[in-house]
Amino acid sequence: MGFLFAFISALCFSSTNIVLKKGMTHSPTNGLWVITLINVLVLGMATLITMFVTHLPDMNARGIVLFAVAGFLINVIGRPLLYKSIRINGSSKAVAIKNSAPIFTLVFALVFLQEQIALMPMIGIVCIFTGLFIMGFFTFRETSVRGLRYGYMYAFLAAIGYGIGQGLTKEAMNVMLEPVLGAFIGTIVALIVLTLYEWKINREPPHIFIKVAFSYPHYIWAGILTGFALLFFYLSTSLIYVSYSVAILAVDPVITVILGKLFLKKEENIPTILFIVGIFVFVGAGLISLFG
Repeated sequence: MGFLFAFISALCFSSTNIVLKKGMTHSPTNGLWVITLINVLVLGMATLITMFVTHLPDMNARGIVLFAVAGFLINVIGRPLLYKSIRINGSSKAVAIKNSAPIFTLVFALVFLQEQIALMPMIGIVCIFTGLFIMGFFTFRETSVRGLRYGYMYAFLAAIGYGIGQGLTKEAMNVMLEPVLGAFIGTIVALIVLTLYEWKINREPPHIFIKVAFSYPHYIWAGILTGFALLFFYLSTSLIYVSYSVAILAVDPVITVILGKLFLKKEENIPTILFIVGIFVFVGAGLISLFG
């Protein structure tokens, strides 16, 4: 089930990237605050349902702190930088660079979590990284003519935030095995930080800010999708190695490009190299799923 949860998470993240790009064409902001608020509502509801159906969460201070730090890295560092990159370079290209995140997660897992990866899953991870490297190389090469390179810097820094944050998520699971509550804690921390930041920058009365934030339906849908994406990712890491979860999650850019081809025809140019990358990524994901 852990592999299935990781794939569903990737599908939700990919759909979010397309919805985001659509929303950004109609809005001067990236919708970060309202997306995070919707995340809190979705994950808060999931936490309440989990408590009602199963048991009260078994909490401890170290686990809460680790989930909070992981949530900060993913939702306050990684996500805003990724959204900046999506606005500048488009969802397909930004996500292609951001998905170097599994490299940082893998290093964290091997060094700090001492995860032992078998031969076939390791080959699968190498296949995925090879595909992502090819996609990133061809995408970055195009930028000297058609793109803005600092957009890729944002995406790469986002990858570091996501990668280390995802690794810390697994460490938090080892201390406090409460994936749904953990995802909720991470988004609560993000919402508090982003609310303080928005208040400091805008200095608007709360009712006006909230009214403006909810005036873009694309961002509301993006909040729902990312809420479920985070939920399924945390569930996945509670069941399998985080190295495997993030490797399966790496199909995200391929799905994003496919969805972009369908829904953003006039906004993004899809390279033919995608098909080669798709073979590498899906073969790698298959090896991890079968032998992990």
